[in-house]
This record gives sequence, C-alpha cells and structure tokens, in this order.
Amino acid sequence: MDLKGVLEVLEQLAPLSLAESWDNVGLLVEPSKPRPIKTILLTNDLTAAVMDEAVAMSCDLIVSYHPPLFRPFKRLLQKDWKQRLAVRAVEAGIAVFSPHTSWDSVEGGVNDWLVAGV
Repeated sequence: MDLKGVLEVLEQLAPLSLAESWDNVGLLVEPSKPRPIKTILLTNDLTAAVMDEAVAMSCDLIVSYHPPLFRPFKRLLQKDWKQRLAVRAVEAGIAVFSPHTSWDSVEGGVNDWLVAGV
C-alpha cells in the first residue's frame, strides 16, 4: 500500500477533523520519493532511540502519538533534537504521522480507553 492509502485508513479510524484546533496532527514529514509502506513503527513519542530503531529496520512510516513537530521551525539545525529528528526522517525517506488529539477524541479512542480503566 502506498502512503496515501495508509493515510486514508488512518483517517477512517480517527478523522483528523476530531483533533483540537491547537494540535499539529496528520502527515508531518513526507518523503520526497514515494515508496510502498511495508513497515510501520508505532510510538508514543518520537525520540532519537525510536528514530535509530526505525532507520535500522528500514521503516517506511512512523506513527507518533505525540507530534514531534509542533511549532514552526525557522531553520533546521543539528543542535536541536526535534530538528535533528526531522532531518533524519527526511534523509532516511521515512514518513512521520501524528494522530494525537484525534485519537483522544474518537469514540473508543484513548480517552475512552483511559476512562474504562478507572
């Protein structure tokens, strides 16, 4: 399946329109060269260790619950860990998607799961 197809499936599971207006959800990093999505890594937070794992396993898409890119960048520098992750994703051709508050808001989503545990 291509990236567009995977994004359509994710949209069906939890429409991005359910996300809070302040949130940064959806496709955050799009590779310059389209390729089939064969390997997806799911994480709560995109960290350097998670990116290392994604690169090592030749991952095609990272779904990071929390958006690793939240505020706009004025530049991409190696000294900032979030900027460094964005550059690594682009260099490795890895797409990055974040559902955050859309997964919180959807019926049967994160908030419902948490309430059920109380």
